[in-house]
Amino acid sequence: MSASSLYDQVYELLDAHIDDQVDETTRQRIALLVVGIIKAKSASPARVAEAIETLGLSQAKVESIERRIRRIENDPELTATLCLHPFAQQRLLLGRPQELLLILDPTTQEDRVVMVSMAVWYRGRALPLAWALWPANTPLEGERFWARIEALLDVVVPLLPKGVSVTCLADRAFGTPLFTDMLTARGWHYIVRVQSQTRCQDRKGLERPVRQLIRLRGQRAKLRGRVFKKYRWREASILVYWGRRHKEPLCLVSDWPPRWYLIQVYRRRYSIEATFRDYKSFGWHWEQGQVTDLEHVERLLVGMALATWITLYAGTQVAEEFLCRPPTGRRRTVPWEGKRSLFTLGLQRLHKILAGVCRTLLLWELKDWSGPNWQSQIYFHHARAFVLGVKNRV
Repeated sequence: MSASSLYDQVYELLDAHIDDQVDETTRQRIALLVVGIIKAKSASPARVAEAIETLGLSQAKVESIERRIRRIENDPELTATLCLHPFAQQRLLLGRPQELLLILDPTTQEDRVVMVSMAVWYRGRALPLAWALWPANTPLEGERFWARIEALLDVVVPLLPKGVSVTCLADRAFGTPLFTDMLTARGWHYIVRVQSQTRCQDRKGLERPVRQLIRLRGQRAKLRGRVFKKYRWREASILVYWGRRHKEPLCLVSDWPPRWYLIQVYRRRYSIEATFRDYKSFGWHWEQGQVTDLEHVERLLVGMALATWITLYAGTQVAEEFLCRPPTGRRRTVPWEGKRSLFTLGLQRLHKILAGVCRTLLLWELKDWSGPNWQSQIYFHHARAFVLGVKNRV
């Protein structure tokens, strides 16, 4: 398999899902942009152009290819609405998840851009669905913050399969009923971190800050009661946990019944931080790019999001190959492949394909939506055999 055959596979995948309004030329440009981002490990137009020229996907000179990439930034058809959202909607439907975890979190591109992103959790990584952008370090113009968040939620709603339970995870910036009311109005559940001084009230009417539910490291507490006194209270579950190595307690509120496993579920929120690292340093080096215009950034983000989906598809396929190998029964530690994320495994596989040293066809399947993260999955694949092997010898 060569670079051209990978380009053909990527083009066929995207072509099957992109909105009909997008013409043939733009479809080809998008596939070229995505493959270029993957090869370059960068969203910088100059590096993408160099990658495309190196792969032989264009006979033009590298400076001409770069001008073509920059014209893509001006293409009005290269939008999340026309390109990413139809793709994500259909791929989620084909994945047949029984439940979905959505993660909302902000990040920045240095001091230039603020992005609030909504992604869906998948085996320790987060698949990008939608985002909102605005200039950093300047007062918001037009719609205020919460209006923008509500608009972002409205974009995500039609992308999700109908009848699937949805739980949204968010950090303290969203620990307010202004946000949780938006989620319940859309039929979603939530697990949200709140400030330690947030007031709560138990069934007996005792009122106090959630931080005072525990006193020392290593303690935890849960109850069903009311929170958000300043907003005339909301019924919710409250969980507080102070890990022995944590500087401060983790304070959560949720509409789910108070169960300790909600803390484990909330920890999956951190997968979006890993995706942001993939965007900024380990993957697409977003912050090293020269693009500053918001409209141009928006279009490059579409290419980065599609490249992330494709990379995780490839990583999932590699993971399934490892899980299909019978364990030896002698390993009790995380194997080499378990120390690499699905993103890293996928990027390595795609680069082997581009180099012509791997001829495996990509299957474009996302499995085990209800499974744990990849590192835990491969660890238990081996650890289970190790334990059973010990018992059999006894």
